[in-house]
Amino acid sequence: MNDETKPETRIAIASVVARTKKATAAMPAKMQGWWGGIQQWFAFVHHRRNDVRFPVFPSLLTLAEALAVLASAVVFLFFFVDPVVLEKLRQPGFEADPVFKFITRFGESAWVLYVTGIGLVGATVMTANRFRGKGRFLWHRLVLNAYYLFTTVAFSGLLANLLKNLIGRARPKFTEVGHVWQSIPFHDSYKFASFPSGHATTAGALAMGLALLFPRARVFFLLAGVWVAISRPALGVHFPSDVLAGFAFGAAFSWFYARAFARTRLLFEFDGRWGLKLRGAPGFARLWARKS
Repeated sequence: MNDETKPETRIAIASVVARTKKATAAMPAKMQGWWGGIQQWFAFVHHRRNDVRFPVFPSLLTLAEALAVLASAVVFLFFFVDPVVLEKLRQPGFEADPVFKFITRFGESAWVLYVTGIGLVGATVMTANRFRGKGRFLWHRLVLNAYYLFTTVAFSGLLANLLKNLIGRARPKFTEVGHVWQSIPFHDSYKFASFPSGHATTAGALAMGLALLFPRARVFFLLAGVWVAISRPALGVHFPSDVLAGFAFGAAFSWFYARAFARTRLLFEFDGRWGLKLRGAPGFARLWARKS
């Protein structure tokens, strides 16, 4: 626990710990060990000493500038690219390419959550106490990797779905002739869930997350994410502007989420004001500058 923690916070935490210990004591012996391991891990995650040298987010002015650039790009696509794509989709005989039908499956969040979720559940059985030395380090690294990827894909996806319902933009094939933008806010329907693209959000979040975890392969991960995003308008289920907004949102979410991890000295650490690098992995290349 941080030495700077307020007294009332310490009391609240102590109260929660006491109640949890009481509930754990009522469990069978095997369950106590299993549940105790989970408690210890989450205590380790959430009670780390903060690194306050650098901010997680940039200044409001910098954020506003970045959002203005993104909004300008989205508006450009809306006026000059979305109509062209819509016209092509409405041409007689349009049929989606099977290649893009395959590629787009990698933008589904379910498989990411299943794989990382199974890994996390498995880690509650094969706990760190079973390993020593490098094996213990590897266990912690794998668990933190799975935890980061699971939560960044899940949280960014939930926020994207919230925006979809809030905006309610009609998908290409459900727009009326002569209209590129039609929306019914708070319309919980597949037909009006185009902006931002959920698949593109997942692709952006996963691609950026993997690029941060495996920096030497970052170009390949980011390119793969871009192609997954491109598959959505290629299949006629999203406009290009939906895809750009979704991919940028997912990638930005993973980036700032990694900085939040660095703030608590988990998995990542700050490398200068805006740089990030993996903790405990001096052999890895820096995320945005290759080693010579």
